[in-house]
Amino acid sequence: MNSLDANVILRFLLNDLPAQSARSKRLIVSSQCYASVVVLTEVVLVLEKLYGYTRPDSAALVKQLISLQTVACNESIIEPALDLFTRKKQLSFPDCYAVVEASLSGDSLRTFDKELVKHGGSHVSEP
Repeated sequence: MNSLDANVILRFLLNDLPAQSARSKRLIVSSQCYASVVVLTEVVLVLEKLYGYTRPDSAALVKQLISLQTVACNESIIEPALDLFTRKKQLSFPDCYAVVEASLSGDSLRTFDKELVKHGGSHVSEP
């Protein structure tokens, strides 16, 4: 299995550098690949901050990637985290991931982040 770095995923999604985009596409569609949460977080951040994509557009691109049969990731957390990220403009993608991960695990999420407490759900509170 090939673990993917953010730059390979970005070339695949954006098709902006022809030679690298073609190599990324060949790799991703023809072999089993893994995208870690750290890498996907970087992808979301770069799409939003560097390329100016909206939250819904960033989420849609990442969902396209993880829907491929050749790409493995923690979909049970990534997809709901992307959905929350799209709905809750006050929360960063890492915050959304933490909220979903805690919720799915039946855990409480403790934070000093007031926005996260306010918008993260009933399982999020200060310590």
